[in-house]
Amino acid sequence: MKRALYAICMIAGLLSLPCHGQQRQQIDVSPYVNDYSKPLREVLAEVSEQFGVRINAGSVPADLMVDHAEFRIRPWDIEQTLEALLWPYGYNAEWNNGNGNPYYSVSAYRHSRRNPYEGQALLDWLAAKYNDLPSWEARKAVLRADIRHNVGLDKLPEHFDGKVILSKKRTYGNYSVQDLALEVLPGLYCTGAIYWPKKTVKGGTPVVINPHGHGQPGHAQEQVQRRCAMEAQMGCIAISFSMFCNGPAPQFNPAYHSTGLAQPYNVLCAERLIDYALGLKETDPTRIGMTGCSGGGSQTMFVTAIDDRVTLAIPVVMMSSYFAGGCACESGTLIHRSAGGTGNVEIATMCAPRPMLIISDGGDWTAMNPEIEIPFVKRTYGFYGALDKIEHVHLPMAQHNYDAEKRQAAYSFLASRWGLKTDKLRGADGLFDESGCVVEKTEDMNIWNAKGVVKPENFITDIDDVVELFHWEKNAR
Repeated sequence: MKRALYAICMIAGLLSLPCHGQQRQQIDVSPYVNDYSKPLREVLAEVSEQFGVRINAGSVPADLMVDHAEFRIRPWDIEQTLEALLWPYGYNAEWNNGNGNPYYSVSAYRHSRRNPYEGQALLDWLAAKYNDLPSWEARKAVLRADIRHNVGLDKLPEHFDGKVILSKKRTYGNYSVQDLALEVLPGLYCTGAIYWPKKTVKGGTPVVINPHGHGQPGHAQEQVQRRCAMEAQMGCIAISFSMFCNGPAPQFNPAYHSTGLAQPYNVLCAERLIDYALGLKETDPTRIGMTGCSGGGSQTMFVTAIDDRVTLAIPVVMMSSYFAGGCACESGTLIHRSAGGTGNVEIATMCAPRPMLIISDGGDWTAMNPEIEIPFVKRTYGFYGALDKIEHVHLPMAQHNYDAEKRQAAYSFLASRWGLKTDKLRGADGLFDESGCVVEKTEDMNIWNAKGVVKPENFITDIDDVVELFHWEKNAR
């Protein structure tokens, strides 16, 4: 009997169960347990040497320890190794081409960043969802509805006849410029500029909407002014606008640009500007284009995806399968969770079969466009038999910007697709001559500084009023 009771107690002890009449001795075994901890920076240095790649881990605290560090290394795959090391500690690694000298940059986890291998996996997963035009059109319809919902447009009035405020025209050679403020919701204004060609044709003048990339001073950036001035000289009405809390005349503190209010504002501004442009007697409704780089490239893709009134698009240095912008104005809503999960490449592809020029470079996350993203885009254009409508210019040695070389490609695309007469704008080398494009001072592009312009009485200054107008709640979408 005693032996049986002893056996029962032994089993209970092994199972860590209490046994009447016996107190299990508590022993601290931690000094004798090896969890193989190492500083994360140290193990990343080992990984760098083992795989022969550069890893920039300057953002990682020097005292951050990783347990079982050696066992997290997957000697057959650098990507799996970095995932095992970084994700549990709230970090991820971004691949950078580095102009032919690639490296991984480690930073705090951001949902907008993946690596090229994950980007390819995403596109493979998406491609399996549709194999012909009917299945793609069904997917596209769901995407469009979800994007509008996730951005927040479905909670806003479809049409709004707001105030239009214009400064006096400033004439430069064969084009002129006016500062513009357009009321997009009661008391909320989109500010920008409208560039007029010397001659317009009633019902026959094309329009180009020009969102800008990140950086001040918004639509007054030199590259935006130059391309708008050239578009006007080519015979287009060019309209630029500043992103949320950006530009020469921000309505609210620039700090609010990094909030979830930015993305719905930017998309709404583009939509209202298209409304405005189509209300002009000069506008040709069959020729409405949109182009921008970086964050402006994101806006170009988003608006083109949900609005068939955009008949031509030129997203510049932004379409990537593994990077979605990072800023709240590009990925601050659940837009990329639309239809169960999507990405900027599929969103850009929603332009099909309308003409689109994609411009990429070797200095940013568009470096792998020729190998990864462009084949996916062409596949969808092929469903329509419209491969002649998609063009791609890749500049492997260029950096992330909308510089003269990229602008030349955009001008040529506009001219060829819209039949614009541009011979007089080109030099002997065939390139467009931008010498007639005047870059104005930032303060001269602030409409509220313009002579005779007064801020309207309903001009709101409280950010909470914007929240109410958008019916916006954090994490609601």
